[in-house]
Amino acid sequence: MGEPLTWGTCATCGDATPPGALTCPTCGKADPTRTRSSATGTPQLRRRLALHKWLRVIVVVGIAGGLTVVMVQAAFTGPPQVADPLSGTWSYSVAPGQYAVLSGQIVGEDYIIGNYTVVSPPGALAVFSVFNSSEFTAFAEHRASSSAQPPLNESASRIVFNAPYSDTYYFVWQNPYAPSTGIHETLYASTQYQSNVAVQ
Repeated sequence: MGEPLTWGTCATCGDATPPGALTCPTCGKADPTRTRSSATGTPQLRRRLALHKWLRVIVVVGIAGGLTVVMVQAAFTGPPQVADPLSGTWSYSVAPGQYAVLSGQIVGEDYIIGNYTVVSPPGALAVFSVFNSSEFTAFAEHRASSSAQPPLNESASRIVFNAPYSDTYYFVWQNPYAPSTGIHETLYASTQYQSNVAVQ
């Protein structure tokens, strides 16, 4: 009775070789090792086969572990959040005759709501205007410009702006006092981006 046919392990690539194979089906090396036993072959060959085995285990475990970490993080963190430049609380110091500006993209029909207050000097007025990108360029160049809504000239007011179309909009607070007055204004503003909501 002949020796039983068993699968072996290629001494070159470490892949399994079928019984009776003259070459390794993976790497094509002639005369692959015919047995799974690490007791056969030279010590150098046994070390090489053991190294192949452990390298494969480490690679598989590492990939599986990495994918697990990524999937768990995605499950707990949810979709990425992009900071909205038009949502926040702001503090501005505006010199007489100058202005402060807050800008960002607004999708058509979305809202910006909020409020502002001149805290110093108490009761001082600030002119609040909203410009689209082209009108702001004209405003900054001291040319004729028109606000996207009627300007407010108040010491404190609510902000409600509905963008008629998608654009970059500029929320501008002007200190209306002449430079000769020396009246520096400090104002606080709070704004929040609202996507297609009904404002009460």
